[in-house]
Amino acid sequence: MSVLPSPKSLLISSCLFLSACANFEPGMRYQDLMRPRQPTIQQSIDGLDVSAEEFASEKKSRQAFDADVAPNGILAILVKVENNGSQTVRIQENMISAYLSDQLLGSLGGDNAARQSADSEYAGKALGWTVATGPFAIFLWPVTIGASAAHTAAVNRRIEQHFESLRFNDALLKPNQTAAGFIYFKLPDGVKQLENLRLEILPVIEGTGEKPKFNLPLPNIDLSASVSARIEDSNSANK
Repeated sequence: MSVLPSPKSLLISSCLFLSACANFEPGMRYQDLMRPRQPTIQQSIDGLDVSAEEFASEKKSRQAFDADVAPNGILAILVKVENNGSQTVRIQENMISAYLSDQLLGSLGGDNAARQSADSEYAGKALGWTVATGPFAIFLWPVTIGASAAHTAAVNRRIEQHFESLRFNDALLKPNQTAAGFIYFKLPDGVKQLENLRLEILPVIEGTGEKPKFNLPLPNIDLSASVSARIEDSNSANK
């Protein structure tokens, strides 16, 4: 004769699963962007200092976004502009472009980059709740499904807010002012090597309309291990 779990047991079990659910804990906040960092590359023109730092490697990506975003088709580059000259400079997000060899990469807003990352990183974890309940699975299924959906939605909102908070915003920089933030680009599907990657930045000098051109080549980055692992995980989930 089977014994049904009591409501109290169901509640305790569901709470245990909720406490073990997927969390979002990035190690970087907006204030960290303004602190001194070692950039990947830096260039100066007439007192305007522009630097870029790639966050395509898994270690750096997880530090900033608590996710390995490049295998999910997202290239995150931290851009910092310091006006150490004597003129006011306007720097806009749409004047920052990335090229992979000669291919112009499409830009992504913070919300779109976040959704793409969240869909890949957290959906599988949330779905995993309903298969971890042992003999009580059939009784906890309605609870875990509802809790999973609610929690995943909450986590995804936090992810979107985080990506947006780190995003580079258009700025008008007077002398001795600084702007910093991430630019998100869409990578070609399945790309495993970032070769001949470069960033092109065209700030505008207020009053003159001049556009000094910054051309920042970034080092080659090997994504093959992360992409292969992502494909294997996807295949396993579909079996």
